[in-house]
Amino acid sequence: MTSSLPGSRRDVMRLAWPIGVSMVSFTLKGFVDTLMVGQLGTEALGAVGFAAIAVWFAMTFAWGILRGQRPLVSQYLGAGERGLAFSFGVHAFALAFFAGVLLLLLATPITNAFALLSANTELSATGQAIGTSYFRIRLQWLLPSLLTFAIAEYMRSVGKTRVPMAVDLLVHPLNVVLNYALIFGHWGLPKMGADGAALGTGLTDVCGFLLILFLCKPKHKLPSASFRLHWDRMREVVKVGITGGIQFSLETLSFLSITFIVGRTDGVALAVHNAGIQLVHLSLLPAVAIGDAGSVLIGKFVGELKLDAVRRTVRSTLEIMIPFMLTMALIYLIFGRELAGLFLKDEDPVALEHALNLGRGVLAACALWQLGDAFQVAFRFALRAAGDHIWVMWTGILCTWLLSIPLALAVVYIFHGNVVHIWFAWSAEIFVGAGIFLARWHSGAWMQKRLVKESHPLQQSATPLVD
Repeated sequence: MTSSLPGSRRDVMRLAWPIGVSMVSFTLKGFVDTLMVGQLGTEALGAVGFAAIAVWFAMTFAWGILRGQRPLVSQYLGAGERGLAFSFGVHAFALAFFAGVLLLLLATPITNAFALLSANTELSATGQAIGTSYFRIRLQWLLPSLLTFAIAEYMRSVGKTRVPMAVDLLVHPLNVVLNYALIFGHWGLPKMGADGAALGTGLTDVCGFLLILFLCKPKHKLPSASFRLHWDRMREVVKVGITGGIQFSLETLSFLSITFIVGRTDGVALAVHNAGIQLVHLSLLPAVAIGDAGSVLIGKFVGELKLDAVRRTVRSTLEIMIPFMLTMALIYLIFGRELAGLFLKDEDPVALEHALNLGRGVLAACALWQLGDAFQVAFRFALRAAGDHIWVMWTGILCTWLLSIPLALAVVYIFHGNVVHIWFAWSAEIFVGAGIFLARWHSGAWMQKRLVKESHPLQQSATPLVD
């Protein structure tokens, strides 16, 4: 039966559901956090939303490089080089530590740059102060977040997706509790407002790091050589990961730029924009979970030179992802106003009505995206897992900067549109990119991009994987 073949829907779902649970947990955490910040008013919601995107931009280069271990670990594991696969994970962890410390040392000048950017939006002086303070605190607590991501990415790369899931299920509710207490000043803790959301998340990240470190502790002692750093291996992780780092950084910069353009329209638009981002996570993050699971299998099968299994995995990924995304499109289309209303609060009924109408339009744009997003996610992950990461990088960058940014500028400065028009203009990048990634996959060029070298100069005796 087809379901028993490698790369079947069953195989994909076996890896995808724990990642999916993590993504749902993350989505709910973001939902509740945004709802709580929204209680402080649309000004605070817009300011924190803008700051959160800027924080994500500050860490995306490191985040992208850390994902560079994914194809290396999975492909070398598939090729039988278990020790080398583990070593790549160790080197990714070292990179995460270096990046986190660097961001901590540069927190003040980076925060000053964000404050200058924020001053050129339609946010009031109060909103600017809220966003800048939130940004500074989040930046100071990124080290444990990056270390946790490095370990979780390694565990997913070797197919142990339940460990990161367990960590997320335990720490995400803790994040909600801490944020609730610190934002509103409950249980004897100070009332910190939006700063409480930043500090609560930072404290949660520390707990998450300690927990995943404990859960991933090997059951048997590994030789010290397994943790030794080698320049050649570090260079390989950076070489593969830097394409993701550059791509994610430039794409996030474009997203930050679009958010800045949104902020130039009116103050309410940033709040609506932030609400839309949280709501689109309902569909995007589960899709990413499915794509993530597929990429683990694809990397392993490429390492084993099982190309039929690679193609079957891609088909299985799409067969799971497309029905889900289309279902979410209907939900966004039918219940857009009600969903937006969960986040948007304002004492002025006229301003609230304006915000809800914008929210409904933004969710209609989300509905339009869903099919294109399914193809984008599936083929981006597949191509990168197969080793075609350089092509993926350039295509992602060009689609973003040649389509999304110019269209957003045209919408606002030529046609005098609003946040809804900007979100609809995003459809061009979504569908054009989906078509290009699909064509690249069908060209078969990815079959020549295998990362495993048959006579690898860095081979070592096998080291057991972390249990």
